[in-house]
Amino acid sequence: DVAKSVTMTNQPSIFVVAEINKKWYDSLPADLQKIIDDEGAAQSVAINATALEMRQKAEAAWTAAGGEFIKLPADEQESMMKTMSSVGADVSKSKPQLTDAYKLVSDTAERLRAGM
Repeated sequence: DVAKSVTMTNQPSIFVVAEINKKWYDSLPADLQKIIDDEGAAQSVAINATALEMRQKAEAAWTAAGGEFIKLPADEQESMMKTMSSVGADVSKSKPQLTDAYKLVSDTAERLRAGM
């Protein structure tokens, strides 16, 4: 409620993180690791309805309070998303531990997308 307008970029956000101990996970047999992987993937999709509902309520509250949404033209949206797609790698590249963490998350996300 500080500004009247918000530019809707629709860039993805991470708002929930589920973590397990890697040493413990690595000690499990492959069948149990698969159960954890499959359930994690299922829950990452199951949260979508709740996340969508939260966004819809936030947008409704914003407009009810007099706020307005601005959408970028399609070419600008595409350009912004292309630029944003390399931010994680660019920001993390100067810190090896951060690079490793980013790679783990992005590789896992890619693996899960490929399996869906």
